[in-house]
Amino acid sequence: MADATVNIPGVIASDPRFNTTNSGKRVANIRVLAGRSKPDGNGGWEQLSTTAYDVSFWAEHADLASALNPERGSKVTVTGTITGVEKYDGQNGESLSVKVNGDGLRVYPKRDQQQGGGNFNSGQQSQRAGTWGNQQQSQQTQGQQSSGWGQNPGGNDEPPF
Repeated sequence: MADATVNIPGVIASDPRFNTTNSGKRVANIRVLAGRSKPDGNGGWEQLSTTAYDVSFWAEHADLASALNPERGSKVTVTGTITGVEKYDGQNGESLSVKVNGDGLRVYPKRDQQQGGGNFNSGQQSQRAGTWGNQQQSQQTQGQQSSGWGQNPGGNDEPPF
């Protein structure tokens, strides 16, 4: 049975690391924080929970991740498979970090940039999800026009909730 694929929308918590192992394999390590929040009633947001995801991209996935120039604070969506969970001492006591073997990454452009961002994905997920992979861009745009999903007439990347 194949591992379940997860999609993780979040923010890069620290500068990504791009390395080569002693055996010559390329690896990109990106720490992503994802969480739930709700309006606080004063125009701000109250953070309900945060989960840390330590994502590793290997070989050609590491090269593709590097080419997207992810940086600390960038909004991203990662796709991959969960490989484990690790406990560590955090600022507020014991915390968990979810280990993910990444095979897709989308970096969203910053609000003040007209261009930028990018994405990649490998495997069958791009065909099922319709939101990943460069070859899916025109299909995705056509699908959005007909289905109403993902339409963004106001230019705001934030969810409506």
